[in-house]
Amino acid sequence: MEVRIALPLRDFYNGRKTDFSIEKQAICSACEGSGSEDGHVDTCGACGGRGIRIQRQQLAPGLFQQVQTHCDKCGGKGKTIKHPCPICSGSRVVRESETHTLEIEKGMPKGVRITYENEGDESPDWVAGDLIVHLVESDPALGSEDHERTDGTFFRRRGKDLFWREVLSLREAWMGDWTRNITHLDGHIVQLSRKRGDVVQPNTVEIVKEEGMPVWHQELENNEGFQFGDLHVEYVVVLPDLMGKSMEKDFWGVWEKYRKKSGVQLDGALGRPEGAIKMPSDEGHDEL
Repeated sequence: MEVRIALPLRDFYNGRKTDFSIEKQAICSACEGSGSEDGHVDTCGACGGRGIRIQRQQLAPGLFQQVQTHCDKCGGKGKTIKHPCPICSGSRVVRESETHTLEIEKGMPKGVRITYENEGDESPDWVAGDLIVHLVESDPALGSEDHERTDGTFFRRRGKDLFWREVLSLREAWMGDWTRNITHLDGHIVQLSRKRGDVVQPNTVEIVKEEGMPVWHQELENNEGFQFGDLHVEYVVVLPDLMGKSMEKDFWGVWEKYRKKSGVQLDGALGRPEGAIKMPSDEGHDEL
């Protein structure tokens, strides 16, 4: 018996104990799996308790065929009940909800399987199988509690590393002199910053060491110690939609001064022509 349980990334980072409930087939407690209200179960007289009946059919003179079928009187059970249990109606099993405790360990990989032995569907005719729980990561979403509304809620995970996308304005990317405080999955602050004059190119990825996922203890040597992956921060630069006339004039003056001093004309540097290229004519072309 297998079930899937979706958990937020926060639970995989911090670890957590929680309860979950499943509906499964269980042996009826009222009749203790006998199916009888008074506990009396009789052997089927039609099949002698075997649950099957042998029928002999004549195909031709002197030629017979034996066919084995389930006993229609006892339904193949070999037993008959005069007074069925009112709870299970004589089926010996019922559907009921059962609660289990789930322990999520720090750094557990998504998709990990947790096995609960002999907690699967039950029946008086066989030993209960195992209950297997698959842990998967739920989609990030803002919750109602403060800890569910942090930056870390929207981290993305790949193995032991975490990924985050930080947005910068043009001024911040070009001039620097900014600080960002990112709230991690356990509430601590990861600070990102640039000094004045430090330029950040669009799509630059900064790696913050040991701010990723904790490494699961089963993946550590001797199951001991604490190790963390890295946090990868990708910077996205947003340009302004509009620019005032005075601002445009000031920026243009600054860029023109810089271009004349040390700028490069990319078309010329890359050898690109200024005008259109004359393509060869089709006149006089013989396809043969």
